[in-house]
Order: sequence, then structure tokens, then C-alpha cells
Amino acid sequence: MNKNTILLLPISQLSGKTFEIGNYQRGYKWGKKEILELLNDINDYKTESGLYCLQPLILKPTSTETKELQVDGEIVEVVISNEVIDGQQRTTTLFLLLSYLDSIGAVDSTWKYEIDFSTRTRSGAFLKTKLPELFNFNIEALQDLDVTERDYSDMNRVNELWSVFIEEHKDHDTVDVYHFFVVSLFIRKWCEIILTDKKSVNNFVNKLLNHVKVIWYSLDSAMNNDKVIEVFLNNNKGKIKLTSSELIKALFILDIKRKEVQELADLKVNQFALEWDAIEKSLQDDRFWYFIQPNESLYIEGTRIDYLFDLHLNKEKMQDDLYAYRYYEKNYNQNTEQSSSFADEWERVTQLYNKIVDWFKNPELYHYIGYLTNSHIKNLDEIIREVKGKNKNDTKSILKSWIIKTFEKEAKDDNKNSYKIYKLENLHFEKHKVETQRVLLLHNVLYYINNISENKFPFELYVRMKWSIEHIIPQSPKEITDFGLYKNWFEEQVNFQYEGRERQEVNVVNDLKNKKSFEDLKEDETLNEKINMLIELFSKRTHQLNNLLLLDIHTNSALQNDLFEEKRKKILRFDRNGQTDSEIPVFIPIETLNAFNKTFNDHLSFTHWTNKDGETYKKRIEERLKEFLPN
Repeated sequence: MNKNTILLLPISQLSGKTFEIGNYQRGYKWGKKEILELLNDINDYKTESGLYCLQPLILKPTSTETKELQVDGEIVEVVISNEVIDGQQRTTTLFLLLSYLDSIGAVDSTWKYEIDFSTRTRSGAFLKTKLPELFNFNIEALQDLDVTERDYSDMNRVNELWSVFIEEHKDHDTVDVYHFFVVSLFIRKWCEIILTDKKSVNNFVNKLLNHVKVIWYSLDSAMNNDKVIEVFLNNNKGKIKLTSSELIKALFILDIKRKEVQELADLKVNQFALEWDAIEKSLQDDRFWYFIQPNESLYIEGTRIDYLFDLHLNKEKMQDDLYAYRYYEKNYNQNTEQSSSFADEWERVTQLYNKIVDWFKNPELYHYIGYLTNSHIKNLDEIIREVKGKNKNDTKSILKSWIIKTFEKEAKDDNKNSYKIYKLENLHFEKHKVETQRVLLLHNVLYYINNISENKFPFELYVRMKWSIEHIIPQSPKEITDFGLYKNWFEEQVNFQYEGRERQEVNVVNDLKNKKSFEDLKEDETLNEKINMLIELFSKRTHQLNNLLLLDIHTNSALQNDLFEEKRKKILRFDRNGQTDSEIPVFIPIETLNAFNKTFNDHLSFTHWTNKDGETYKKRIEERLKEFLPN
């Protein structure tokens, strides 16, 4: 075999094969919950409902010896010996189940296959020589309720039996063998209380061997060991189960093979696979992905094309991750007459993808859609439904109208009077943090639209680097322990809070400068009281928009409570180097850089962030966002 092969095989056609478990594989981990759920699921399965498919076995051939199998009326060759890259838990569990059914005469031993462990030799030796002892071990201590009540956390009686067993088999006291023991005992107990007569045994065995199927996915036999391990790691990174799209892909390929003659089927499968891989590759580009789907907790299994199928099928939030697969599985079982159904579905998915690519390439649509999704005003599913059939100009108008409508949001003050949150003077870091960040984000996004450049706002960095709100002037002196820095902070606040330093309270700065320590300040009760009153007044304004901007979480952390001049030096250094002093990659948002460079002022002073700076900065935001802000 010199290319990847994908087949749908019943459990009966695994017989006579050998599966090798590589040294990079994790140990066997199935327990009470997993085995009882599988047994009950198979037993409850109705054969007339169609396909019952376990997750795929991803394999690499380890020999050249093959065997002919008849699959869906076609003769195919499969390699007899294979290394299991993904599917160790399933192959081992089915081996334990078939071994027990063989021990009670429910199946013939010819239905079994072999498992070899390349490094965990004691595990392999146990399965070859000691497994029968588990089937003869006294399990009277197990009760029916251990199976029927499905309380997966209650392992007391099983663990007591394990202590007895391992006392006689000290050489096999390993984690693998413990899980072999647990699964085997629950297989025995379940069969004893559920398969109570010959008919129930035969029904279960028939379903298991002939109707339960696995997707046999064989990799290129020429693949080297490093590549095999890479496939394993990629397939298991952050996930236990296979994704919906990987199962859908297998069904689509099987449907092509079922409906076309071999020569045409091979051509169509290759074309389909190339299109699929090209789409998946583009979705793996974070610049494209985070423009449409900014939630990092979703679609983390490794494949992103799942999102296209969920969009196409209008998957609801409460529906589980395999919703799309079950939809197509049902179609595969029932829709045998309409030969073009799966082809039509794939055509619709590619049309959806091409529409999104078209939006990605259009500067204005890219920025407005990316803003709506990343500010969580609208998700892509809502956008697709609302703009269906619209041209680009109408689409842009609809996208902008959503922002305008969102910015009309109102709240009530302490006196129960209504006010518009998005009026810039009402935005507040603590009261309206989400709304404030939306305004700051739009300010940065519109920069790229208004400048008509080919550059795009980097939504992927906004998500991955976790941009958040930073105070230009530190909001609180609580963490300042150096008295000199404390005096500088206070003076900076006065510069920011009071224009021209004409107010009487500003004289407090001069009195504070004469103090030598915190202890010295505490002794002057009058001055201390004035300072505390001013700090309370400061806090109300430091949370307003004229003192806020966007920064990534690492830069934000690196700035701490630095004063403006020192913050600016760090910002410029980080921007120049592309990383913090701790060598963590960063990207400084363009309007954050402009704020620290005061590009909106005619008379520059980089020692303080003044009241005038803040008001000019806010006016700049207001001018750019005037189309969207409430009147």
C-alpha cells in the first residue's frame, strides 16, 4: 500500500489482523463508565436505524502481507499487520470484549484479532497469557446495581477485588492491567445480568460483529516513524474523540465509492480530498479564522472545517459537537436513491466557504464582519442569514446598522434616569467595561478602513494575545511602595485631572514634594486628608475613556503602575523589538501607539499625560466614530 486508504469495516472483518501499540502511545485508560456506556449503546442500537459507527482507527501498515475483503460489494485489499496511531483504547476494549465472548462460547475464536505492545511488554504478555484468569476470577462481590444504576463513581467493590487479584499476581501490578481488570469485570457482570438467554446473546453478538463498524483509515506505508508520531500527536492534541468533520469526510468518501464505478470514484475522491484539504488549510490560517470565529474555546480539536458544516446546517448552540455528523449519517443510511445528494451538499458548503473568502478579501466587509464577531455583537451564523441575497453595498449597510443599533444601548443612573452608555462621556472602565472595549476596538478597526491601505486589522492577535483595556495614567497608588514614585504619580494625576494647574487643590503637590516618606506624610493629618480626598476624585476620571486604550495582556502586565513617561519608553521599545523585555511576542495596536506618541497634538510633551491630551484623544475617537455614536 502506498497511499492513504479509507474503508468502513464491520468488527467481524478485523479478525485475523494484528494491531501494534507504539511506544509513544499513552496507557490503556478505559474504565467503568466507558465500557458500560459502550455495552448499553450497542445493546440498545436498532439495526434498522442504519449505520452504527465507532470512531476511526488510524493505522500505518507494518508489513506487506494483505488480505482481500468484500466491502459494500467491492473486493479490497488491506494489510494484515498495522501500527495503531489512533484507536488504541477502542481496539483494546473490543479485544477484551471478544475474548470474553469467546470464553463463554458466544463467538468463535476466529473472530478475534491480536494486539502487540512494542514497549509495554507486560501489558501484551498479560493479554496473551493471563486474560483467561480474569474470566474465571470470582466476582460474586460485584452486585447488579454496580451495572444497572450506572453510578460510575462507585468503584469500591471492584477495587476490593483488584486487591485480592493482585495479591496473587504481583508481577502484573501496573496501571494497564488495572484497567484491563476493571473493564473485563464489568464486561462479565454486564453480560451476566443483561444477556440472560441465547436469543439476547445472539442478538448482541450479531450487532457487535456485523452492524458495529469502524472507519479503517490506513496511512501511507512509506511514512517514517517521526511522521507517524507527528500524526499521533496532532490527532490527540487537546482531544479524546474524533471531530465531526473527520467522520463526515469519511462518509462523503464512502458515499462516492458506493455510487460510482471504481475509476470515476477514484477521480472524484481525489478531487473531493483536494478541495477539502485546501479549505481546511485556509481555515488554519489564523488571520482568516479569527475574523469569522473568535471564540478560542470552540473547534479546538484540530480541524476547523467543522464550523462550515455547522454554519451550513444552522447548528444551534445547545446541540452537541456531532450534530452535523449525525445529520449526514442519517442521510447516508436513508438517501440511497438520490445519487447527487452528498455531492450537492459539498457544493453548498464550498459555496458558503467562497462567500466568506469573498468577504475576507473585501477590506470594508472584512473589518465590519471581524468587528461584529470579535466584539460579540453578531456571530457569523447571524450575519450569513441576515445578508443572504444582498449585494456588497447592502451588506455593508446592514453590518454598520447593527453597530449603530448596539451603540444606542441605554442604562439608568442612581436616580433612575436613562442615559446612553455609548456617549463617550458616559463610558467607564468599571461600570461599562464591555462597551468601552467595543468603542476602543472600533476606533482601531476604523483606522484601517479610513486609511484605505492594504493592511488589515489583526483580529488573530486581538484574540490570541488577549487584548484588554489599559489605563494610561495608573488608576490607583495602592501598589506603589516607593515614596518618590508615589509623589510622581500624584503630580501626574493632577496634570491629567486639572487643566493649567490653576485650582487650589493643585498646591497640594508642592506640599507633598516637601515630604520625605510615607511616615512623614501620615504625621501631617491635614495634608493626608486632602490627598485622600483628591485620590477619591481621581479614581472617577481615571476610569473614563480619555485615560483608556487597548493593549495585549503581556504588555499590560509589563507596564504595571509605571507613570506615563516610563510607559511610553516601554511601549516604543516593545513595538520596535516586537516583544517585551521578557521576550514575549507582542503587537502594539496602532491607535495605542498614536496615543503614547500624541500624534493628535500640535504641542508635544512626553513627560505627562495631561487633561488636554485626554480630551484631545477622546475628541479624535469621537470624530472617527461619529457615524456610529448616539446623538
